[in-house]
Amino acid sequence: MATRHNSFKDLEAKWEASLPPELEHRVSGHAANMAVFGRVVEVFVPNALEAVFHMIGGSDSHGPASDRFPGRRPEPEEWPDWRKPPR
Repeated sequence: MATRHNSFKDLEAKWEASLPPELEHRVSGHAANMAVFGRVVEVFVPNALEAVFHMIGGSDSHGPASDRFPGRRPEPEEWPDWRKPPR
């Protein structure tokens, strides 16, 4: 099978070869910054979200006790009375 010569591929190769090194340096710098940012997000965001969830809703061992029926609003008789009676 004979190989065909594609003039558009030749033009593209010549254009890519003539790109200035400054452009390549800037693009590689941006790519490196995005890679570092991605690693930071990957490491810290899940832990930060977990900390926020623990502060808001607690956990099984440290936070408020989970309701017997999640999503159910307690009846007024079940509401705790936070007031202390006078002495």
